[in-house]
Amino acid sequence: MTHLDRYIPWAAVLLALLSVAFLVDFHAIDRLLLMELGTPDGARDGSGIFFWLAWMFTAFGSPRFVVPMSATLVAILLVRKEMSRAWFAFISLAGGAALAYVTKAAFAMAKPHHLPGSNEMAATSFPSGHAVLSLLLALTMLVLWQPRDLNLRRLMLAIVLAIVLAIGVSRVFLGTHWPSDVLAGWLFAVIWISAAHRLAFGFGKAASRG
Repeated sequence: MTHLDRYIPWAAVLLALLSVAFLVDFHAIDRLLLMELGTPDGARDGSGIFFWLAWMFTAFGSPRFVVPMSATLVAILLVRKEMSRAWFAFISLAGGAALAYVTKAAFAMAKPHHLPGSNEMAATSFPSGHAVLSLLLALTMLVLWQPRDLNLRRLMLAIVLAIVLAIGVSRVFLGTHWPSDVLAGWLFAVIWISAAHRLAFGFGKAASRG
């Protein structure tokens, strides 16, 4: 985690600034990130390859996909009696998800729209749960399984992060999240994964000494 830790202070500062900017002018940052292309005024509903890909990637970041994958991951580690690694996976995934949704409830900001054709303005916008969950799962797996071969490790990193990026982009493309929601979700996940790593493996070392 040492290579990631150097970015944690920057991620924390950027997340704090993003949160303050969001509270001062709710979607000023989104107008900047969208480069004057307009803000989403409702979930897009259409057909074609781009919509199919967007809904496929957004499904990969949904709780219906991430929660079973996370539970399976923790269960495998418990069966293998890798307690420190299981503890890390549980803290990073369950703890991160719980804290993210508490944060969403605290901000209570409306999404552009919740579902295609819906007038419901769901107050679960900032940060994006899909962005948080997908990056938490990706980073957890990358921390737990790092191939010795450097080229293979780089390939895994590129593939996993490309999927996470596609999930975040899909949320904005479909009009179900603002860009700042996604960016905040990614920053939150990076910060939390570092904290979970310190908590889990620090706990494991303390237990072994005891």
